[in-house]
Amino acid sequence: MKKTLFLLFCTILMTGLLFFSGSYLLDLVALSDTLDPAQIDVGAGDGDGGGADPAPGDPDFRVGLPGFSFFAPFNANASYDFMDVLRGFKQETGDSINILVLVGDSGDNTDAVMVMRYDPKTSDFNIISIPRDTYITLQGYTFHKVNSVYKVKDGPERLKALLEGMLGQKIDYYVNVNLKTVREIVDLLGGVDYDVPCDMVYDDPDQNLHINLKKGRRTLTGKQVEGLLRFRMPNSWTREVRQFYDGSDIKRIERQHDFFSEMIRQKLNVKYVTKVSEIIDTVYSNIQTDLPLSEMLKLARGLPGISSDSFQTATLPGEAKYIGGVSYYIHDAEQSRALAASMLGGEAAADNY
Repeated sequence: MKKTLFLLFCTILMTGLLFFSGSYLLDLVALSDTLDPAQIDVGAGDGDGGGADPAPGDPDFRVGLPGFSFFAPFNANASYDFMDVLRGFKQETGDSINILVLVGDSGDNTDAVMVMRYDPKTSDFNIISIPRDTYITLQGYTFHKVNSVYKVKDGPERLKALLEGMLGQKIDYYVNVNLKTVREIVDLLGGVDYDVPCDMVYDDPDQNLHINLKKGRRTLTGKQVEGLLRFRMPNSWTREVRQFYDGSDIKRIERQHDFFSEMIRQKLNVKYVTKVSEIIDTVYSNIQTDLPLSEMLKLARGLPGISSDSFQTATLPGEAKYIGGVSYYIHDAEQSRALAASMLGGEAAADNY
């Protein structure tokens, strides 16, 4: 199933920016040394008073000040834990880290894969896209595409280890967000203005995928954005479509890069702060990650300095080839490691690929 790569990252980025632009959390951070934990509202965010408050780990568990629900924190056991997180946020900005970012859905494959390095001190992101058909070998399994690794036992750790070996750079954490989140976030933000380069018409009944976008600049809904970023080939080729697409993942990634840059330019804006609560609830109800909340808070200190110039993007070097009648993307090992050293450079990974 074709999925967008960079819209996931935009979702995470925007959530962080809006979250830390809001006065509510900033007030809590400022008061964290003196605020009595009894003042922290731990329980259901709607304040209806009906029934017992949910416990940490329950889907309705929220933390916030009375009258405002912030979010459902990872592994929160008590309001005291939340206070510790707030105090941690007042400490120095976190160090640069490498994160494996995936887009998933209700299925098992994660066709959208990238590795990004984020430096909260400079607000810079370096992003390497990994084509979904990249050829890999995983001991004990017969498949050979990178988009299938996440579904196996201990999939996140195995995928991190595999990409560490491929790139020669350590990957600290992973984040996987449900594709549904992409659509919902775009709609919450009122859509994204974008110049569709050509008519995009594609139907795949097996996936219940139907794309029908007309050429021209328009405000795209969440569903239309999903179609734009999943589009790779039409039902029928025309000369105009061939100017922008050739059926490969590489051309689709180029379009994703372009759209991502435009979305960042439009949506990194304080006027969207009013959407904070809805965005956070949407993201946290669909996210899977091993990134601790305390680390998120420290990393988020650099988010307000982000602009469309903060991003450097590249695609894993290689070429498409058929092996046994199946199309794969064969990465160039030497060029891939050189690219990763320049864009993800930090702690080298063990050479176990």
